[in-house]
Amino acid sequence: MTGPMSPDEALAVARLRQWCFDRLSLASARTCGYQRSGWQRRDERTFDARLVRVIDFARAMGKLDAEEQAALVLTYRDRERAPETARALGCSIRKLSYLVPAARRKLAAELDRLNLL
Repeated sequence: MTGPMSPDEALAVARLRQWCFDRLSLASARTCGYQRSGWQRRDERTFDARLVRVIDFARAMGKLDAEEQAALVLTYRDRERAPETARALGCSIRKLSYLVPAARRKLAAELDRLNLL
């Protein structure tokens, strides 16, 4: 289903997974990976950089069609298999096998255009 990817597409998938992790970290107010013991200054630069990455990626992802966004999110963030993804999108597995690579290419092109790869 995923087939061979170009380097830009692989980077786009990596950015998609990073975006999911960053969104989760921001939502849970976890901005860094260390354990706090006593008072420590919040690492504002890490938080701000993560927030900017999330916003920039969301802007790039917003350029895709809703169906393409859903296909990428279900495939790479939720790690759903093709039959479940196709069922959720209301399309055939064959259409999905064309939709995901096309969406990856469009996302990679948009990330490259925005200089986010």
